[in-house]
Amino acid sequence: MTPEEACLYLGISPDDEDLDIDRIERNYKTKLSIYDPRRFNPDTPEYGEARRMRRNIEEAYTYLTEAYEELYGTESEEYVPQNTHTLLKITAITTTIAALCLAGFIWLAYPAADDGKPAQITEAVYSQNYEKLLREVERLRAATEAPRTQVPPANIPPTDYADLVEQVMPSMVMIQTDAGSAGSGFFVSDQGDILTNWHVIRGAGRITVTPQNGMQTIALVKDYDRTKDVALLKVNTSKASPFLRISAALPRQGEAVMAIGNPRGYEGTVSNGIISAFRENNTIIQFTAPISQGSSGGALINLKGEVVGMPTKLRTDGQNLNFAIAPAVLAQFFDGAKRKPAKSLTNGSAGGYEKYGLKLVRSDESYEMYLETGNIDYDPESSIASFVSVWLPTERTNAKMKRDPNFHAVRGKNFGPCMLVYIADMSEGTYIHLRTVNLYTDGTTARDYVRPERECKWEKPSRGSRADELLQEVRRQLRL
Repeated sequence: MTPEEACLYLGISPDDEDLDIDRIERNYKTKLSIYDPRRFNPDTPEYGEARRMRRNIEEAYTYLTEAYEELYGTESEEYVPQNTHTLLKITAITTTIAALCLAGFIWLAYPAADDGKPAQITEAVYSQNYEKLLREVERLRAATEAPRTQVPPANIPPTDYADLVEQVMPSMVMIQTDAGSAGSGFFVSDQGDILTNWHVIRGAGRITVTPQNGMQTIALVKDYDRTKDVALLKVNTSKASPFLRISAALPRQGEAVMAIGNPRGYEGTVSNGIISAFRENNTIIQFTAPISQGSSGGALINLKGEVVGMPTKLRTDGQNLNFAIAPAVLAQFFDGAKRKPAKSLTNGSAGGYEKYGLKLVRSDESYEMYLETGNIDYDPESSIASFVSVWLPTERTNAKMKRDPNFHAVRGKNFGPCMLVYIADMSEGTYIHLRTVNLYTDGTTARDYVRPERECKWEKPSRGSRADELLQEVRRQLRL
C-alpha cells in the first residue's frame, strides 16, 4: 500500500497540518463504522465490498500509525512537530497515480449512508466526489512530480545539414560507363562494395567509379537484379572505404530526408525534402527532395545518416514526384550478393550484345529491349526514321506468351527474340509499329505479324514507356 492510498482509505489529506496520531485514530474509527458489513444485506454486493474496504482501512491505519511512530515516537502528547504535514511527503517516495485513482474510485462508488441506511450510489454524490478526487490527484501530482524537460520531437529538419553532409559524403561515388551512361552510387561496406541502379550500368562493357578523393578506378560486377533495378559493384581499395548503413526500418511518412548524387554530372549534389508516400507494397518510396538524370543509384539519407532509399526514377509531368527503392529491398539484395565473386562486364553479364550491333535501351520485368544501331534509316527532309528493335522476353513473359492463343506455341519450345519494325516522325515524336516477328529459341519463326493498313496510325508514346525510351535512343544515335 502506498502513502496516498492509505490517506484516501482514512479520508486524510497528505498536506494536512493538523495531522497527529489522534486524528489518524478518529478517522480510522469513523471509516470502520461507515463500512460496517452488518449494515448491509449479506446477499448483496455491497456486503462483500464493505468487508473488503474494512480490511483496507485496517491496513491503512496500521501503515500510517507505524510510519508516524517511526518518525516521532509514541509520546505524541508531549511533542507535536511543527511541520507535521511533511510526514507523508517523507514516506511517499513515489507517487502512483493509477493506484490513487483506483482506490479513490472504490471509495467514491460506495459513499457513507446517513441514519444507519445502506449506502446508495447517486449521480449527484458521485459527480461531486469525483471532481474532488480529480482536484486531489492534480494537487498530488504537482506536489510530488519533478518538472519535466521539454523534449523536441525526433527527426525535425535541422536548420543546417552541414554536419550530416560532412558525415555521409565520403561514401558517395560517381559512376560512368563506356555506353555513355552516368549515375551515382555509394559504398555499402568497407571492402569496396558499391550499390547502384542496374539501369545505370546496363549495356556497358566498362564501368569507371570516381570516389570523393577523385581517384578513378575500374569496377567489377558482383550481382544485379533487373526487375528490382539494383546492382552491386566492387572496386579494389588500398584501405577501408567509408560506407553507409542501410536502415533496418521503413522511414515514416513526412520524415525529413536528404538526397545525394550526381544529377547531370554535377558531383556530390545535395537536396532535401520529405517522405511523401509509399508505393508498390512499400517497395518504392515517393519523396520530394529534387533529383535529376544522374541522381539514379545515389542515396536517400535520414537524419541519422542511414540509407532509407535509392533514388531510381522521377516524373517530369508533375512537381517533386521522385521515387526510390525501399531499404528492405536494398538490404535483401545486398545480403545475397555481397559474397558472390566480382566479374568483368566483358563476359556479357550486363547486356553483352554490343558486338552484334545491338544497344540495350531498357530492361524490366518483362523484356530486355535493344535497338539495332547499324540499321537505322533517316530522311532529314521529312524527319522520318525507320529502325528495328529486338526484344528478349523474361521467363515470366515467356510463360505468358505460351498461354496466348494468338501465338499457337509449339509444345516443348520456348520463345526467343522478337523483332519489331518501326517508323517514326522524329520532329513530332510519334511512331507507327509496322511489323513483329516472334522467333523460337531454335531460330524458327513462331509468328510473323504485319499490321493492317487500317491499324497503322501515328501514336504519341507515353512518358517513360518502352516506345518513349526507344525513340529517345534513336534520337541519340542520329544526334538530333
